[in-house]
Amino acid sequence: MLAECRFLVALVDDDSGFRDALQWLLTSSGYEVCCFGDAASFVEGHDLSALGCSLIDLRLGNDNGIEALTASRRRGYDAPVIMISAYGDIPTAVRAVQLGAFGFIEKPIDNEKLLDVVATACRRHVEIRQQHGRAVDALRKFSRLTDREADVYWLLVGGAATKEIAGKLEISTRTAETHRGRVFDKFEARGLDDIVQAAFHLRPLIDPVSGA
Repeated sequence: MLAECRFLVALVDDDSGFRDALQWLLTSSGYEVCCFGDAASFVEGHDLSALGCSLIDLRLGNDNGIEALTASRRRGYDAPVIMISAYGDIPTAVRAVQLGAFGFIEKPIDNEKLLDVVATACRRHVEIRQQHGRAVDALRKFSRLTDREADVYWLLVGGAATKEIAGKLEISTRTAETHRGRVFDKFEARGLDDIVQAAFHLRPLIDPVSGA
């Protein structure tokens, strides 16, 4: 079960009775839970490195859940955020999703539905961290390339054969083959698929035209 991985769920609600009830539900299901009574304490005090998700009430006294969501994102919090909404808050909850919330769940809470959403959110956070790790690895490998090798890299990703690369870069076929080999070596690539997969993570970070 996912809960056996001891994911950390941050619970943000100004109603202490509601917090206690959800904390009991989540801890009895195997999750670690960290409770906060307002947006500021969550934004300042939550462990950004932990795997898991957050449950944030849209109504937090003088604050609101959307402010907590946006402020935590500015601090680099990458875990999925589930908004808790009361009847009548649905338009606000939809807006929160548009701003990056993972989803929302309505009060009164359906315990089974809540646990399903939390489990899905925790799985998603694992995927986010894995993708981030692959992006860092791809960027590290790309940084090894010379400017010319970077040109060859993007042409390879675009499906260009060695002769086509040579023609586009106005170099000999033999030189193009040499650059191609160095690209594969520096990316520790077993085949072209590895090169293309790395590009999937690099494109959001690097302009293929300028290389930066």
